Amino acid sequence: MPPEYSVVVPVYQGQDTLRPLTAQLVEFFTGTGRTFELVFVYDCGPDNSWQVIQELRAELGPELVRAIHLTRNFGQHNALLCGFGEARGHFILTIDEDLQHRPADIERLIQRQREGNFDLVYGRHETLQHSAFRNFTSRAMRRLLRLGIPSLHPDYSAFRLLKADIARCCLDMRNSYTFLDGYLTWVTTHVASTPVGHAPRAAGQSGYTVGKLVAYSINIFVTFSNLPIRLLTFTSVAVFLVTSSYSLYVLLRKLIYNDFLLGFPSLIISIGFGVGLILLGLGIVGEYIHRINLKTTAPTSSGATWGSSRGRRLLPACSKLDNRKAAPVKERLFHANS
Repeated sequence: MPPEYSVVVPVYQGQDTLRPLTAQLVEFFTGTGRTFELVFVYDCGPDNSWQVIQELRAELGPELVRAIHLTRNFGQHNALLCGFGEARGHFILTIDEDLQHRPADIERLIQRQREGNFDLVYGRHETLQHSAFRNFTSRAMRRLLRLGIPSLHPDYSAFRLLKADIARCCLDMRNSYTFLDGYLTWVTTHVASTPVGHAPRAAGQSGYTVGKLVAYSINIFVTFSNLPIRLLTFTSVAVFLVTSSYSLYVLLRKLIYNDFLLGFPSLIISIGFGVGLILLGLGIVGEYIHRINLKTTAPTSSGATWGSSRGRRLLPACSKLDNRKAAPVKERLFHANS
């Protein structure tokens, strides 16, 4: 019988935090009498997290702890998608490995979900316990994303509770860059949030460097937002109007006063109309490309149809400890139609 809740934990540098995190999760669920499973997805980090996961699985049993080993580092959101494909619960919780999210706050997510039968509930952090620089960059990025992706929930975070069918809808997405919360905006708008705590990182350092955050932001904007292409379109139209107006002015002045140097009017008209038309053409082509991107990335079926299929997206190849046989490790590729 499937559990009520599957807790999917992407693991990168968790050798010092996985045991206390697991203990707190087990304490919460056993204390509230809810059935659950823990799905650890090891994203090929630099420490001994995989060994700790194997030890936890041996201690708590394969039915409670499910262990997935990706073949290389695919990133946090791809690791979560891999976990979604293997989760068996009716609801899926996502939580970071670093103990900045308190397992006790899961109760708040559950109660908020039940209040409105929401498809997705985010944990909203009133204050962030990162470094001052990380807090600044996180807030700046959040503002930019809210500007570029208006449909993105303003309280999105890595601490989520979502229905399993909604989570599996994300397996159908087929774009070049994975942004889980962007996927979820395409699947449902029945979203809520609730305040939760945010503790300082218990051990280790964040895997997000400044360079990775910048690349992360650019990839999200290019994939999920039409703001860059709209800026190009509006700019190209403005430049086209300005250059065309000036070219017309030069032409009329040439015809009426004929006070320009020889060759100047033809040069200005050629450059003005030429640059304007090129930029306008780029803007139009960009609009078409953006629509093609949406057509080939975001599903157009109903939520019920998406939820009925499982694993239609090429997910990271991984080695997974079989839940029925504790010893062997088998290879599995999550895919059907890429």
